[in-house]
Amino acid sequence: MNVDCHFHVDETMLTLEKMIEGMDKHNVSKTALIAPMNETMFEVDSTFQHNLQSFFRFLILNAPQIGLKIYDGLVKDGYFKLYGNSYKIFTKPNNDIVVAAIDRFPDRFLGWVAVNPLIPESVEDVEVYLNKPGFIGVKAHPFMHGYSIKALDPVAAMCESKAIPMIIHLSSEPDSFKYLPERYPKLKVIYAHAGLPFWKQLWKFVKDQPNVYVDTSSDYLNPSIVKNAVESLGYRKVLYGCDGPYGMKKFNEYDYSAKKSWIESLQIPDNQKEYILGKNFLGLIN
Repeated sequence: MNVDCHFHVDETMLTLEKMIEGMDKHNVSKTALIAPMNETMFEVDSTFQHNLQSFFRFLILNAPQIGLKIYDGLVKDGYFKLYGNSYKIFTKPNNDIVVAAIDRFPDRFLGWVAVNPLIPESVEDVEVYLNKPGFIGVKAHPFMHGYSIKALDPVAAMCESKAIPMIIHLSSEPDSFKYLPERYPKLKVIYAHAGLPFWKQLWKFVKDQPNVYVDTSSDYLNPSIVKNAVESLGYRKVLYGCDGPYGMKKFNEYDYSAKKSWIESLQIPDNQKEYILGKNFLGLIN
């Protein structure tokens, strides 16, 4: 069973029906949904943008001090700033959007509860949503919401006690990727986007952490970075995800094949690809 562990639901970009059509076409049985983090964001098909993305990846991998400064500059005053455009960040995630999607298609969608610990009621809501059908864990976004990893202490403690995973998009806070695994050794942690913005440094740490994983989602990555992550961590520590609908250029035209091909093109046995494409994630939530 192929399962996408990381996908946002935003029908201003991609309808649920089109999502399922794409999932069926590319043999994705289930998708774990997250509330949208920011307003509608289509990309322009631009060589300049592609070159900027490549340069950013190079800096993060090879000159991280410079890369992290660029990364920090992507979020300012409540907006995500990309290629000269600004997109409003949603301070309080709308988890009801995920509830509605699961209600409509319970056999196809799972749900992450998105939390912003800077909003007390957001933390209080976590258990409410976790008790709803289909919800499997908690999503946190220190990068966009702008907080220290330590702010996640109450949520992390709860997730550890319930044996459910957290998926986290890290900020550039130094060594923040070490904090939760060391403080909550039984907590299941997934670092989004292969551990952006730390990558190599994070992979070295994660390799020896029994309950810590990375996913392969987002246009922050490319086939080479996914290959490096799998080689560094081993196939049992990597989870397939898309981070759609972000990366789209037109309404209702999401290309599932692109991210899935990053896994399918790996020079590893097919049974190892099966773990990345679903078995690893299912083992975390079952």
